[in-house]
Amino acid sequence: MTYFLIYLKGMLMGIADLVPGVSGGTIALIAGIYQRLINAIAAVNLNSLKLLFSGQVAKAWKQIDGWFLLAVFAGILTSIFLFASLIQYLLAAHTVLTWAFFFGLIISSAVLLLKQHASTHLLNWFLLAFGVFLGYFLSTQSLVALPTGNLGILLAGMIAISAMILPGISGSLILILLGKYQTLLLAVDSRDWLTLLVFAAGCVMGLLVFSRLLKWLLMHFKTGTIFTLAGLMLGTLFKVWPWQAAGNNVMPFNHPNPQLLYAIALMALASVFVWLLAKAKT
Repeated sequence: MTYFLIYLKGMLMGIADLVPGVSGGTIALIAGIYQRLINAIAAVNLNSLKLLFSGQVAKAWKQIDGWFLLAVFAGILTSIFLFASLIQYLLAAHTVLTWAFFFGLIISSAVLLLKQHASTHLLNWFLLAFGVFLGYFLSTQSLVALPTGNLGILLAGMIAISAMILPGISGSLILILLGKYQTLLLAVDSRDWLTLLVFAAGCVMGLLVFSRLLKWLLMHFKTGTIFTLAGLMLGTLFKVWPWQAAGNNVMPFNHPNPQLLYAIALMALASVFVWLLAKAKT
């Protein structure tokens, strides 16, 4: 897989992470780079640090799959800085159509994962149901308010990054529930580097811990883990339901401007996009 293609997939992850209710982990999973990403992050450990500080930089870089990580995170950062304002505009000015695309993206991604890891084992279907419940629960509950200042930003980074690498759980949504979403969007727009660096430090800390758990689960219980992740994706669907009025989900015919045909077309387009992204594996 060329690093330019990985970079483009990283950009798609970044765009997804900007949307509350959509996860960059979903893109990584259907694009075929999820397990490699988790393995690479988990490889950043004491052994790789010892190699680095002993002067074996090339060996440490190879151990953590450095070029791969650089391509992914460069793509994510590129999208965050290029598209943060555009995503906010689309969500505000073309709400129904924007959410329709992401609604179709999530459904088709979950269906694709279940098809790729077909199982008749009852436990896996129980895990799917558990994932749906957990996704719904995490998306609807108000989380504990974090401290103000840099400590709150650091903790928000640690918590949100764990969601960002989980397909189905949106890091942006978690930031909203933590009360830090607008703060960080403003920091991106105003280039508040201190706030962004503190948030990045929290992300690094969260990644190093959480990636090890995910790596272990994917290594020992891959199918069950995939079914749980697919459930998480399906459990958050109500958060991206395109037709909302007064803050509540409504049926299209109860919406003042349903744009139903365009919305269905965009859902179908999202399904084609998922299929093409899944095919872009090597």
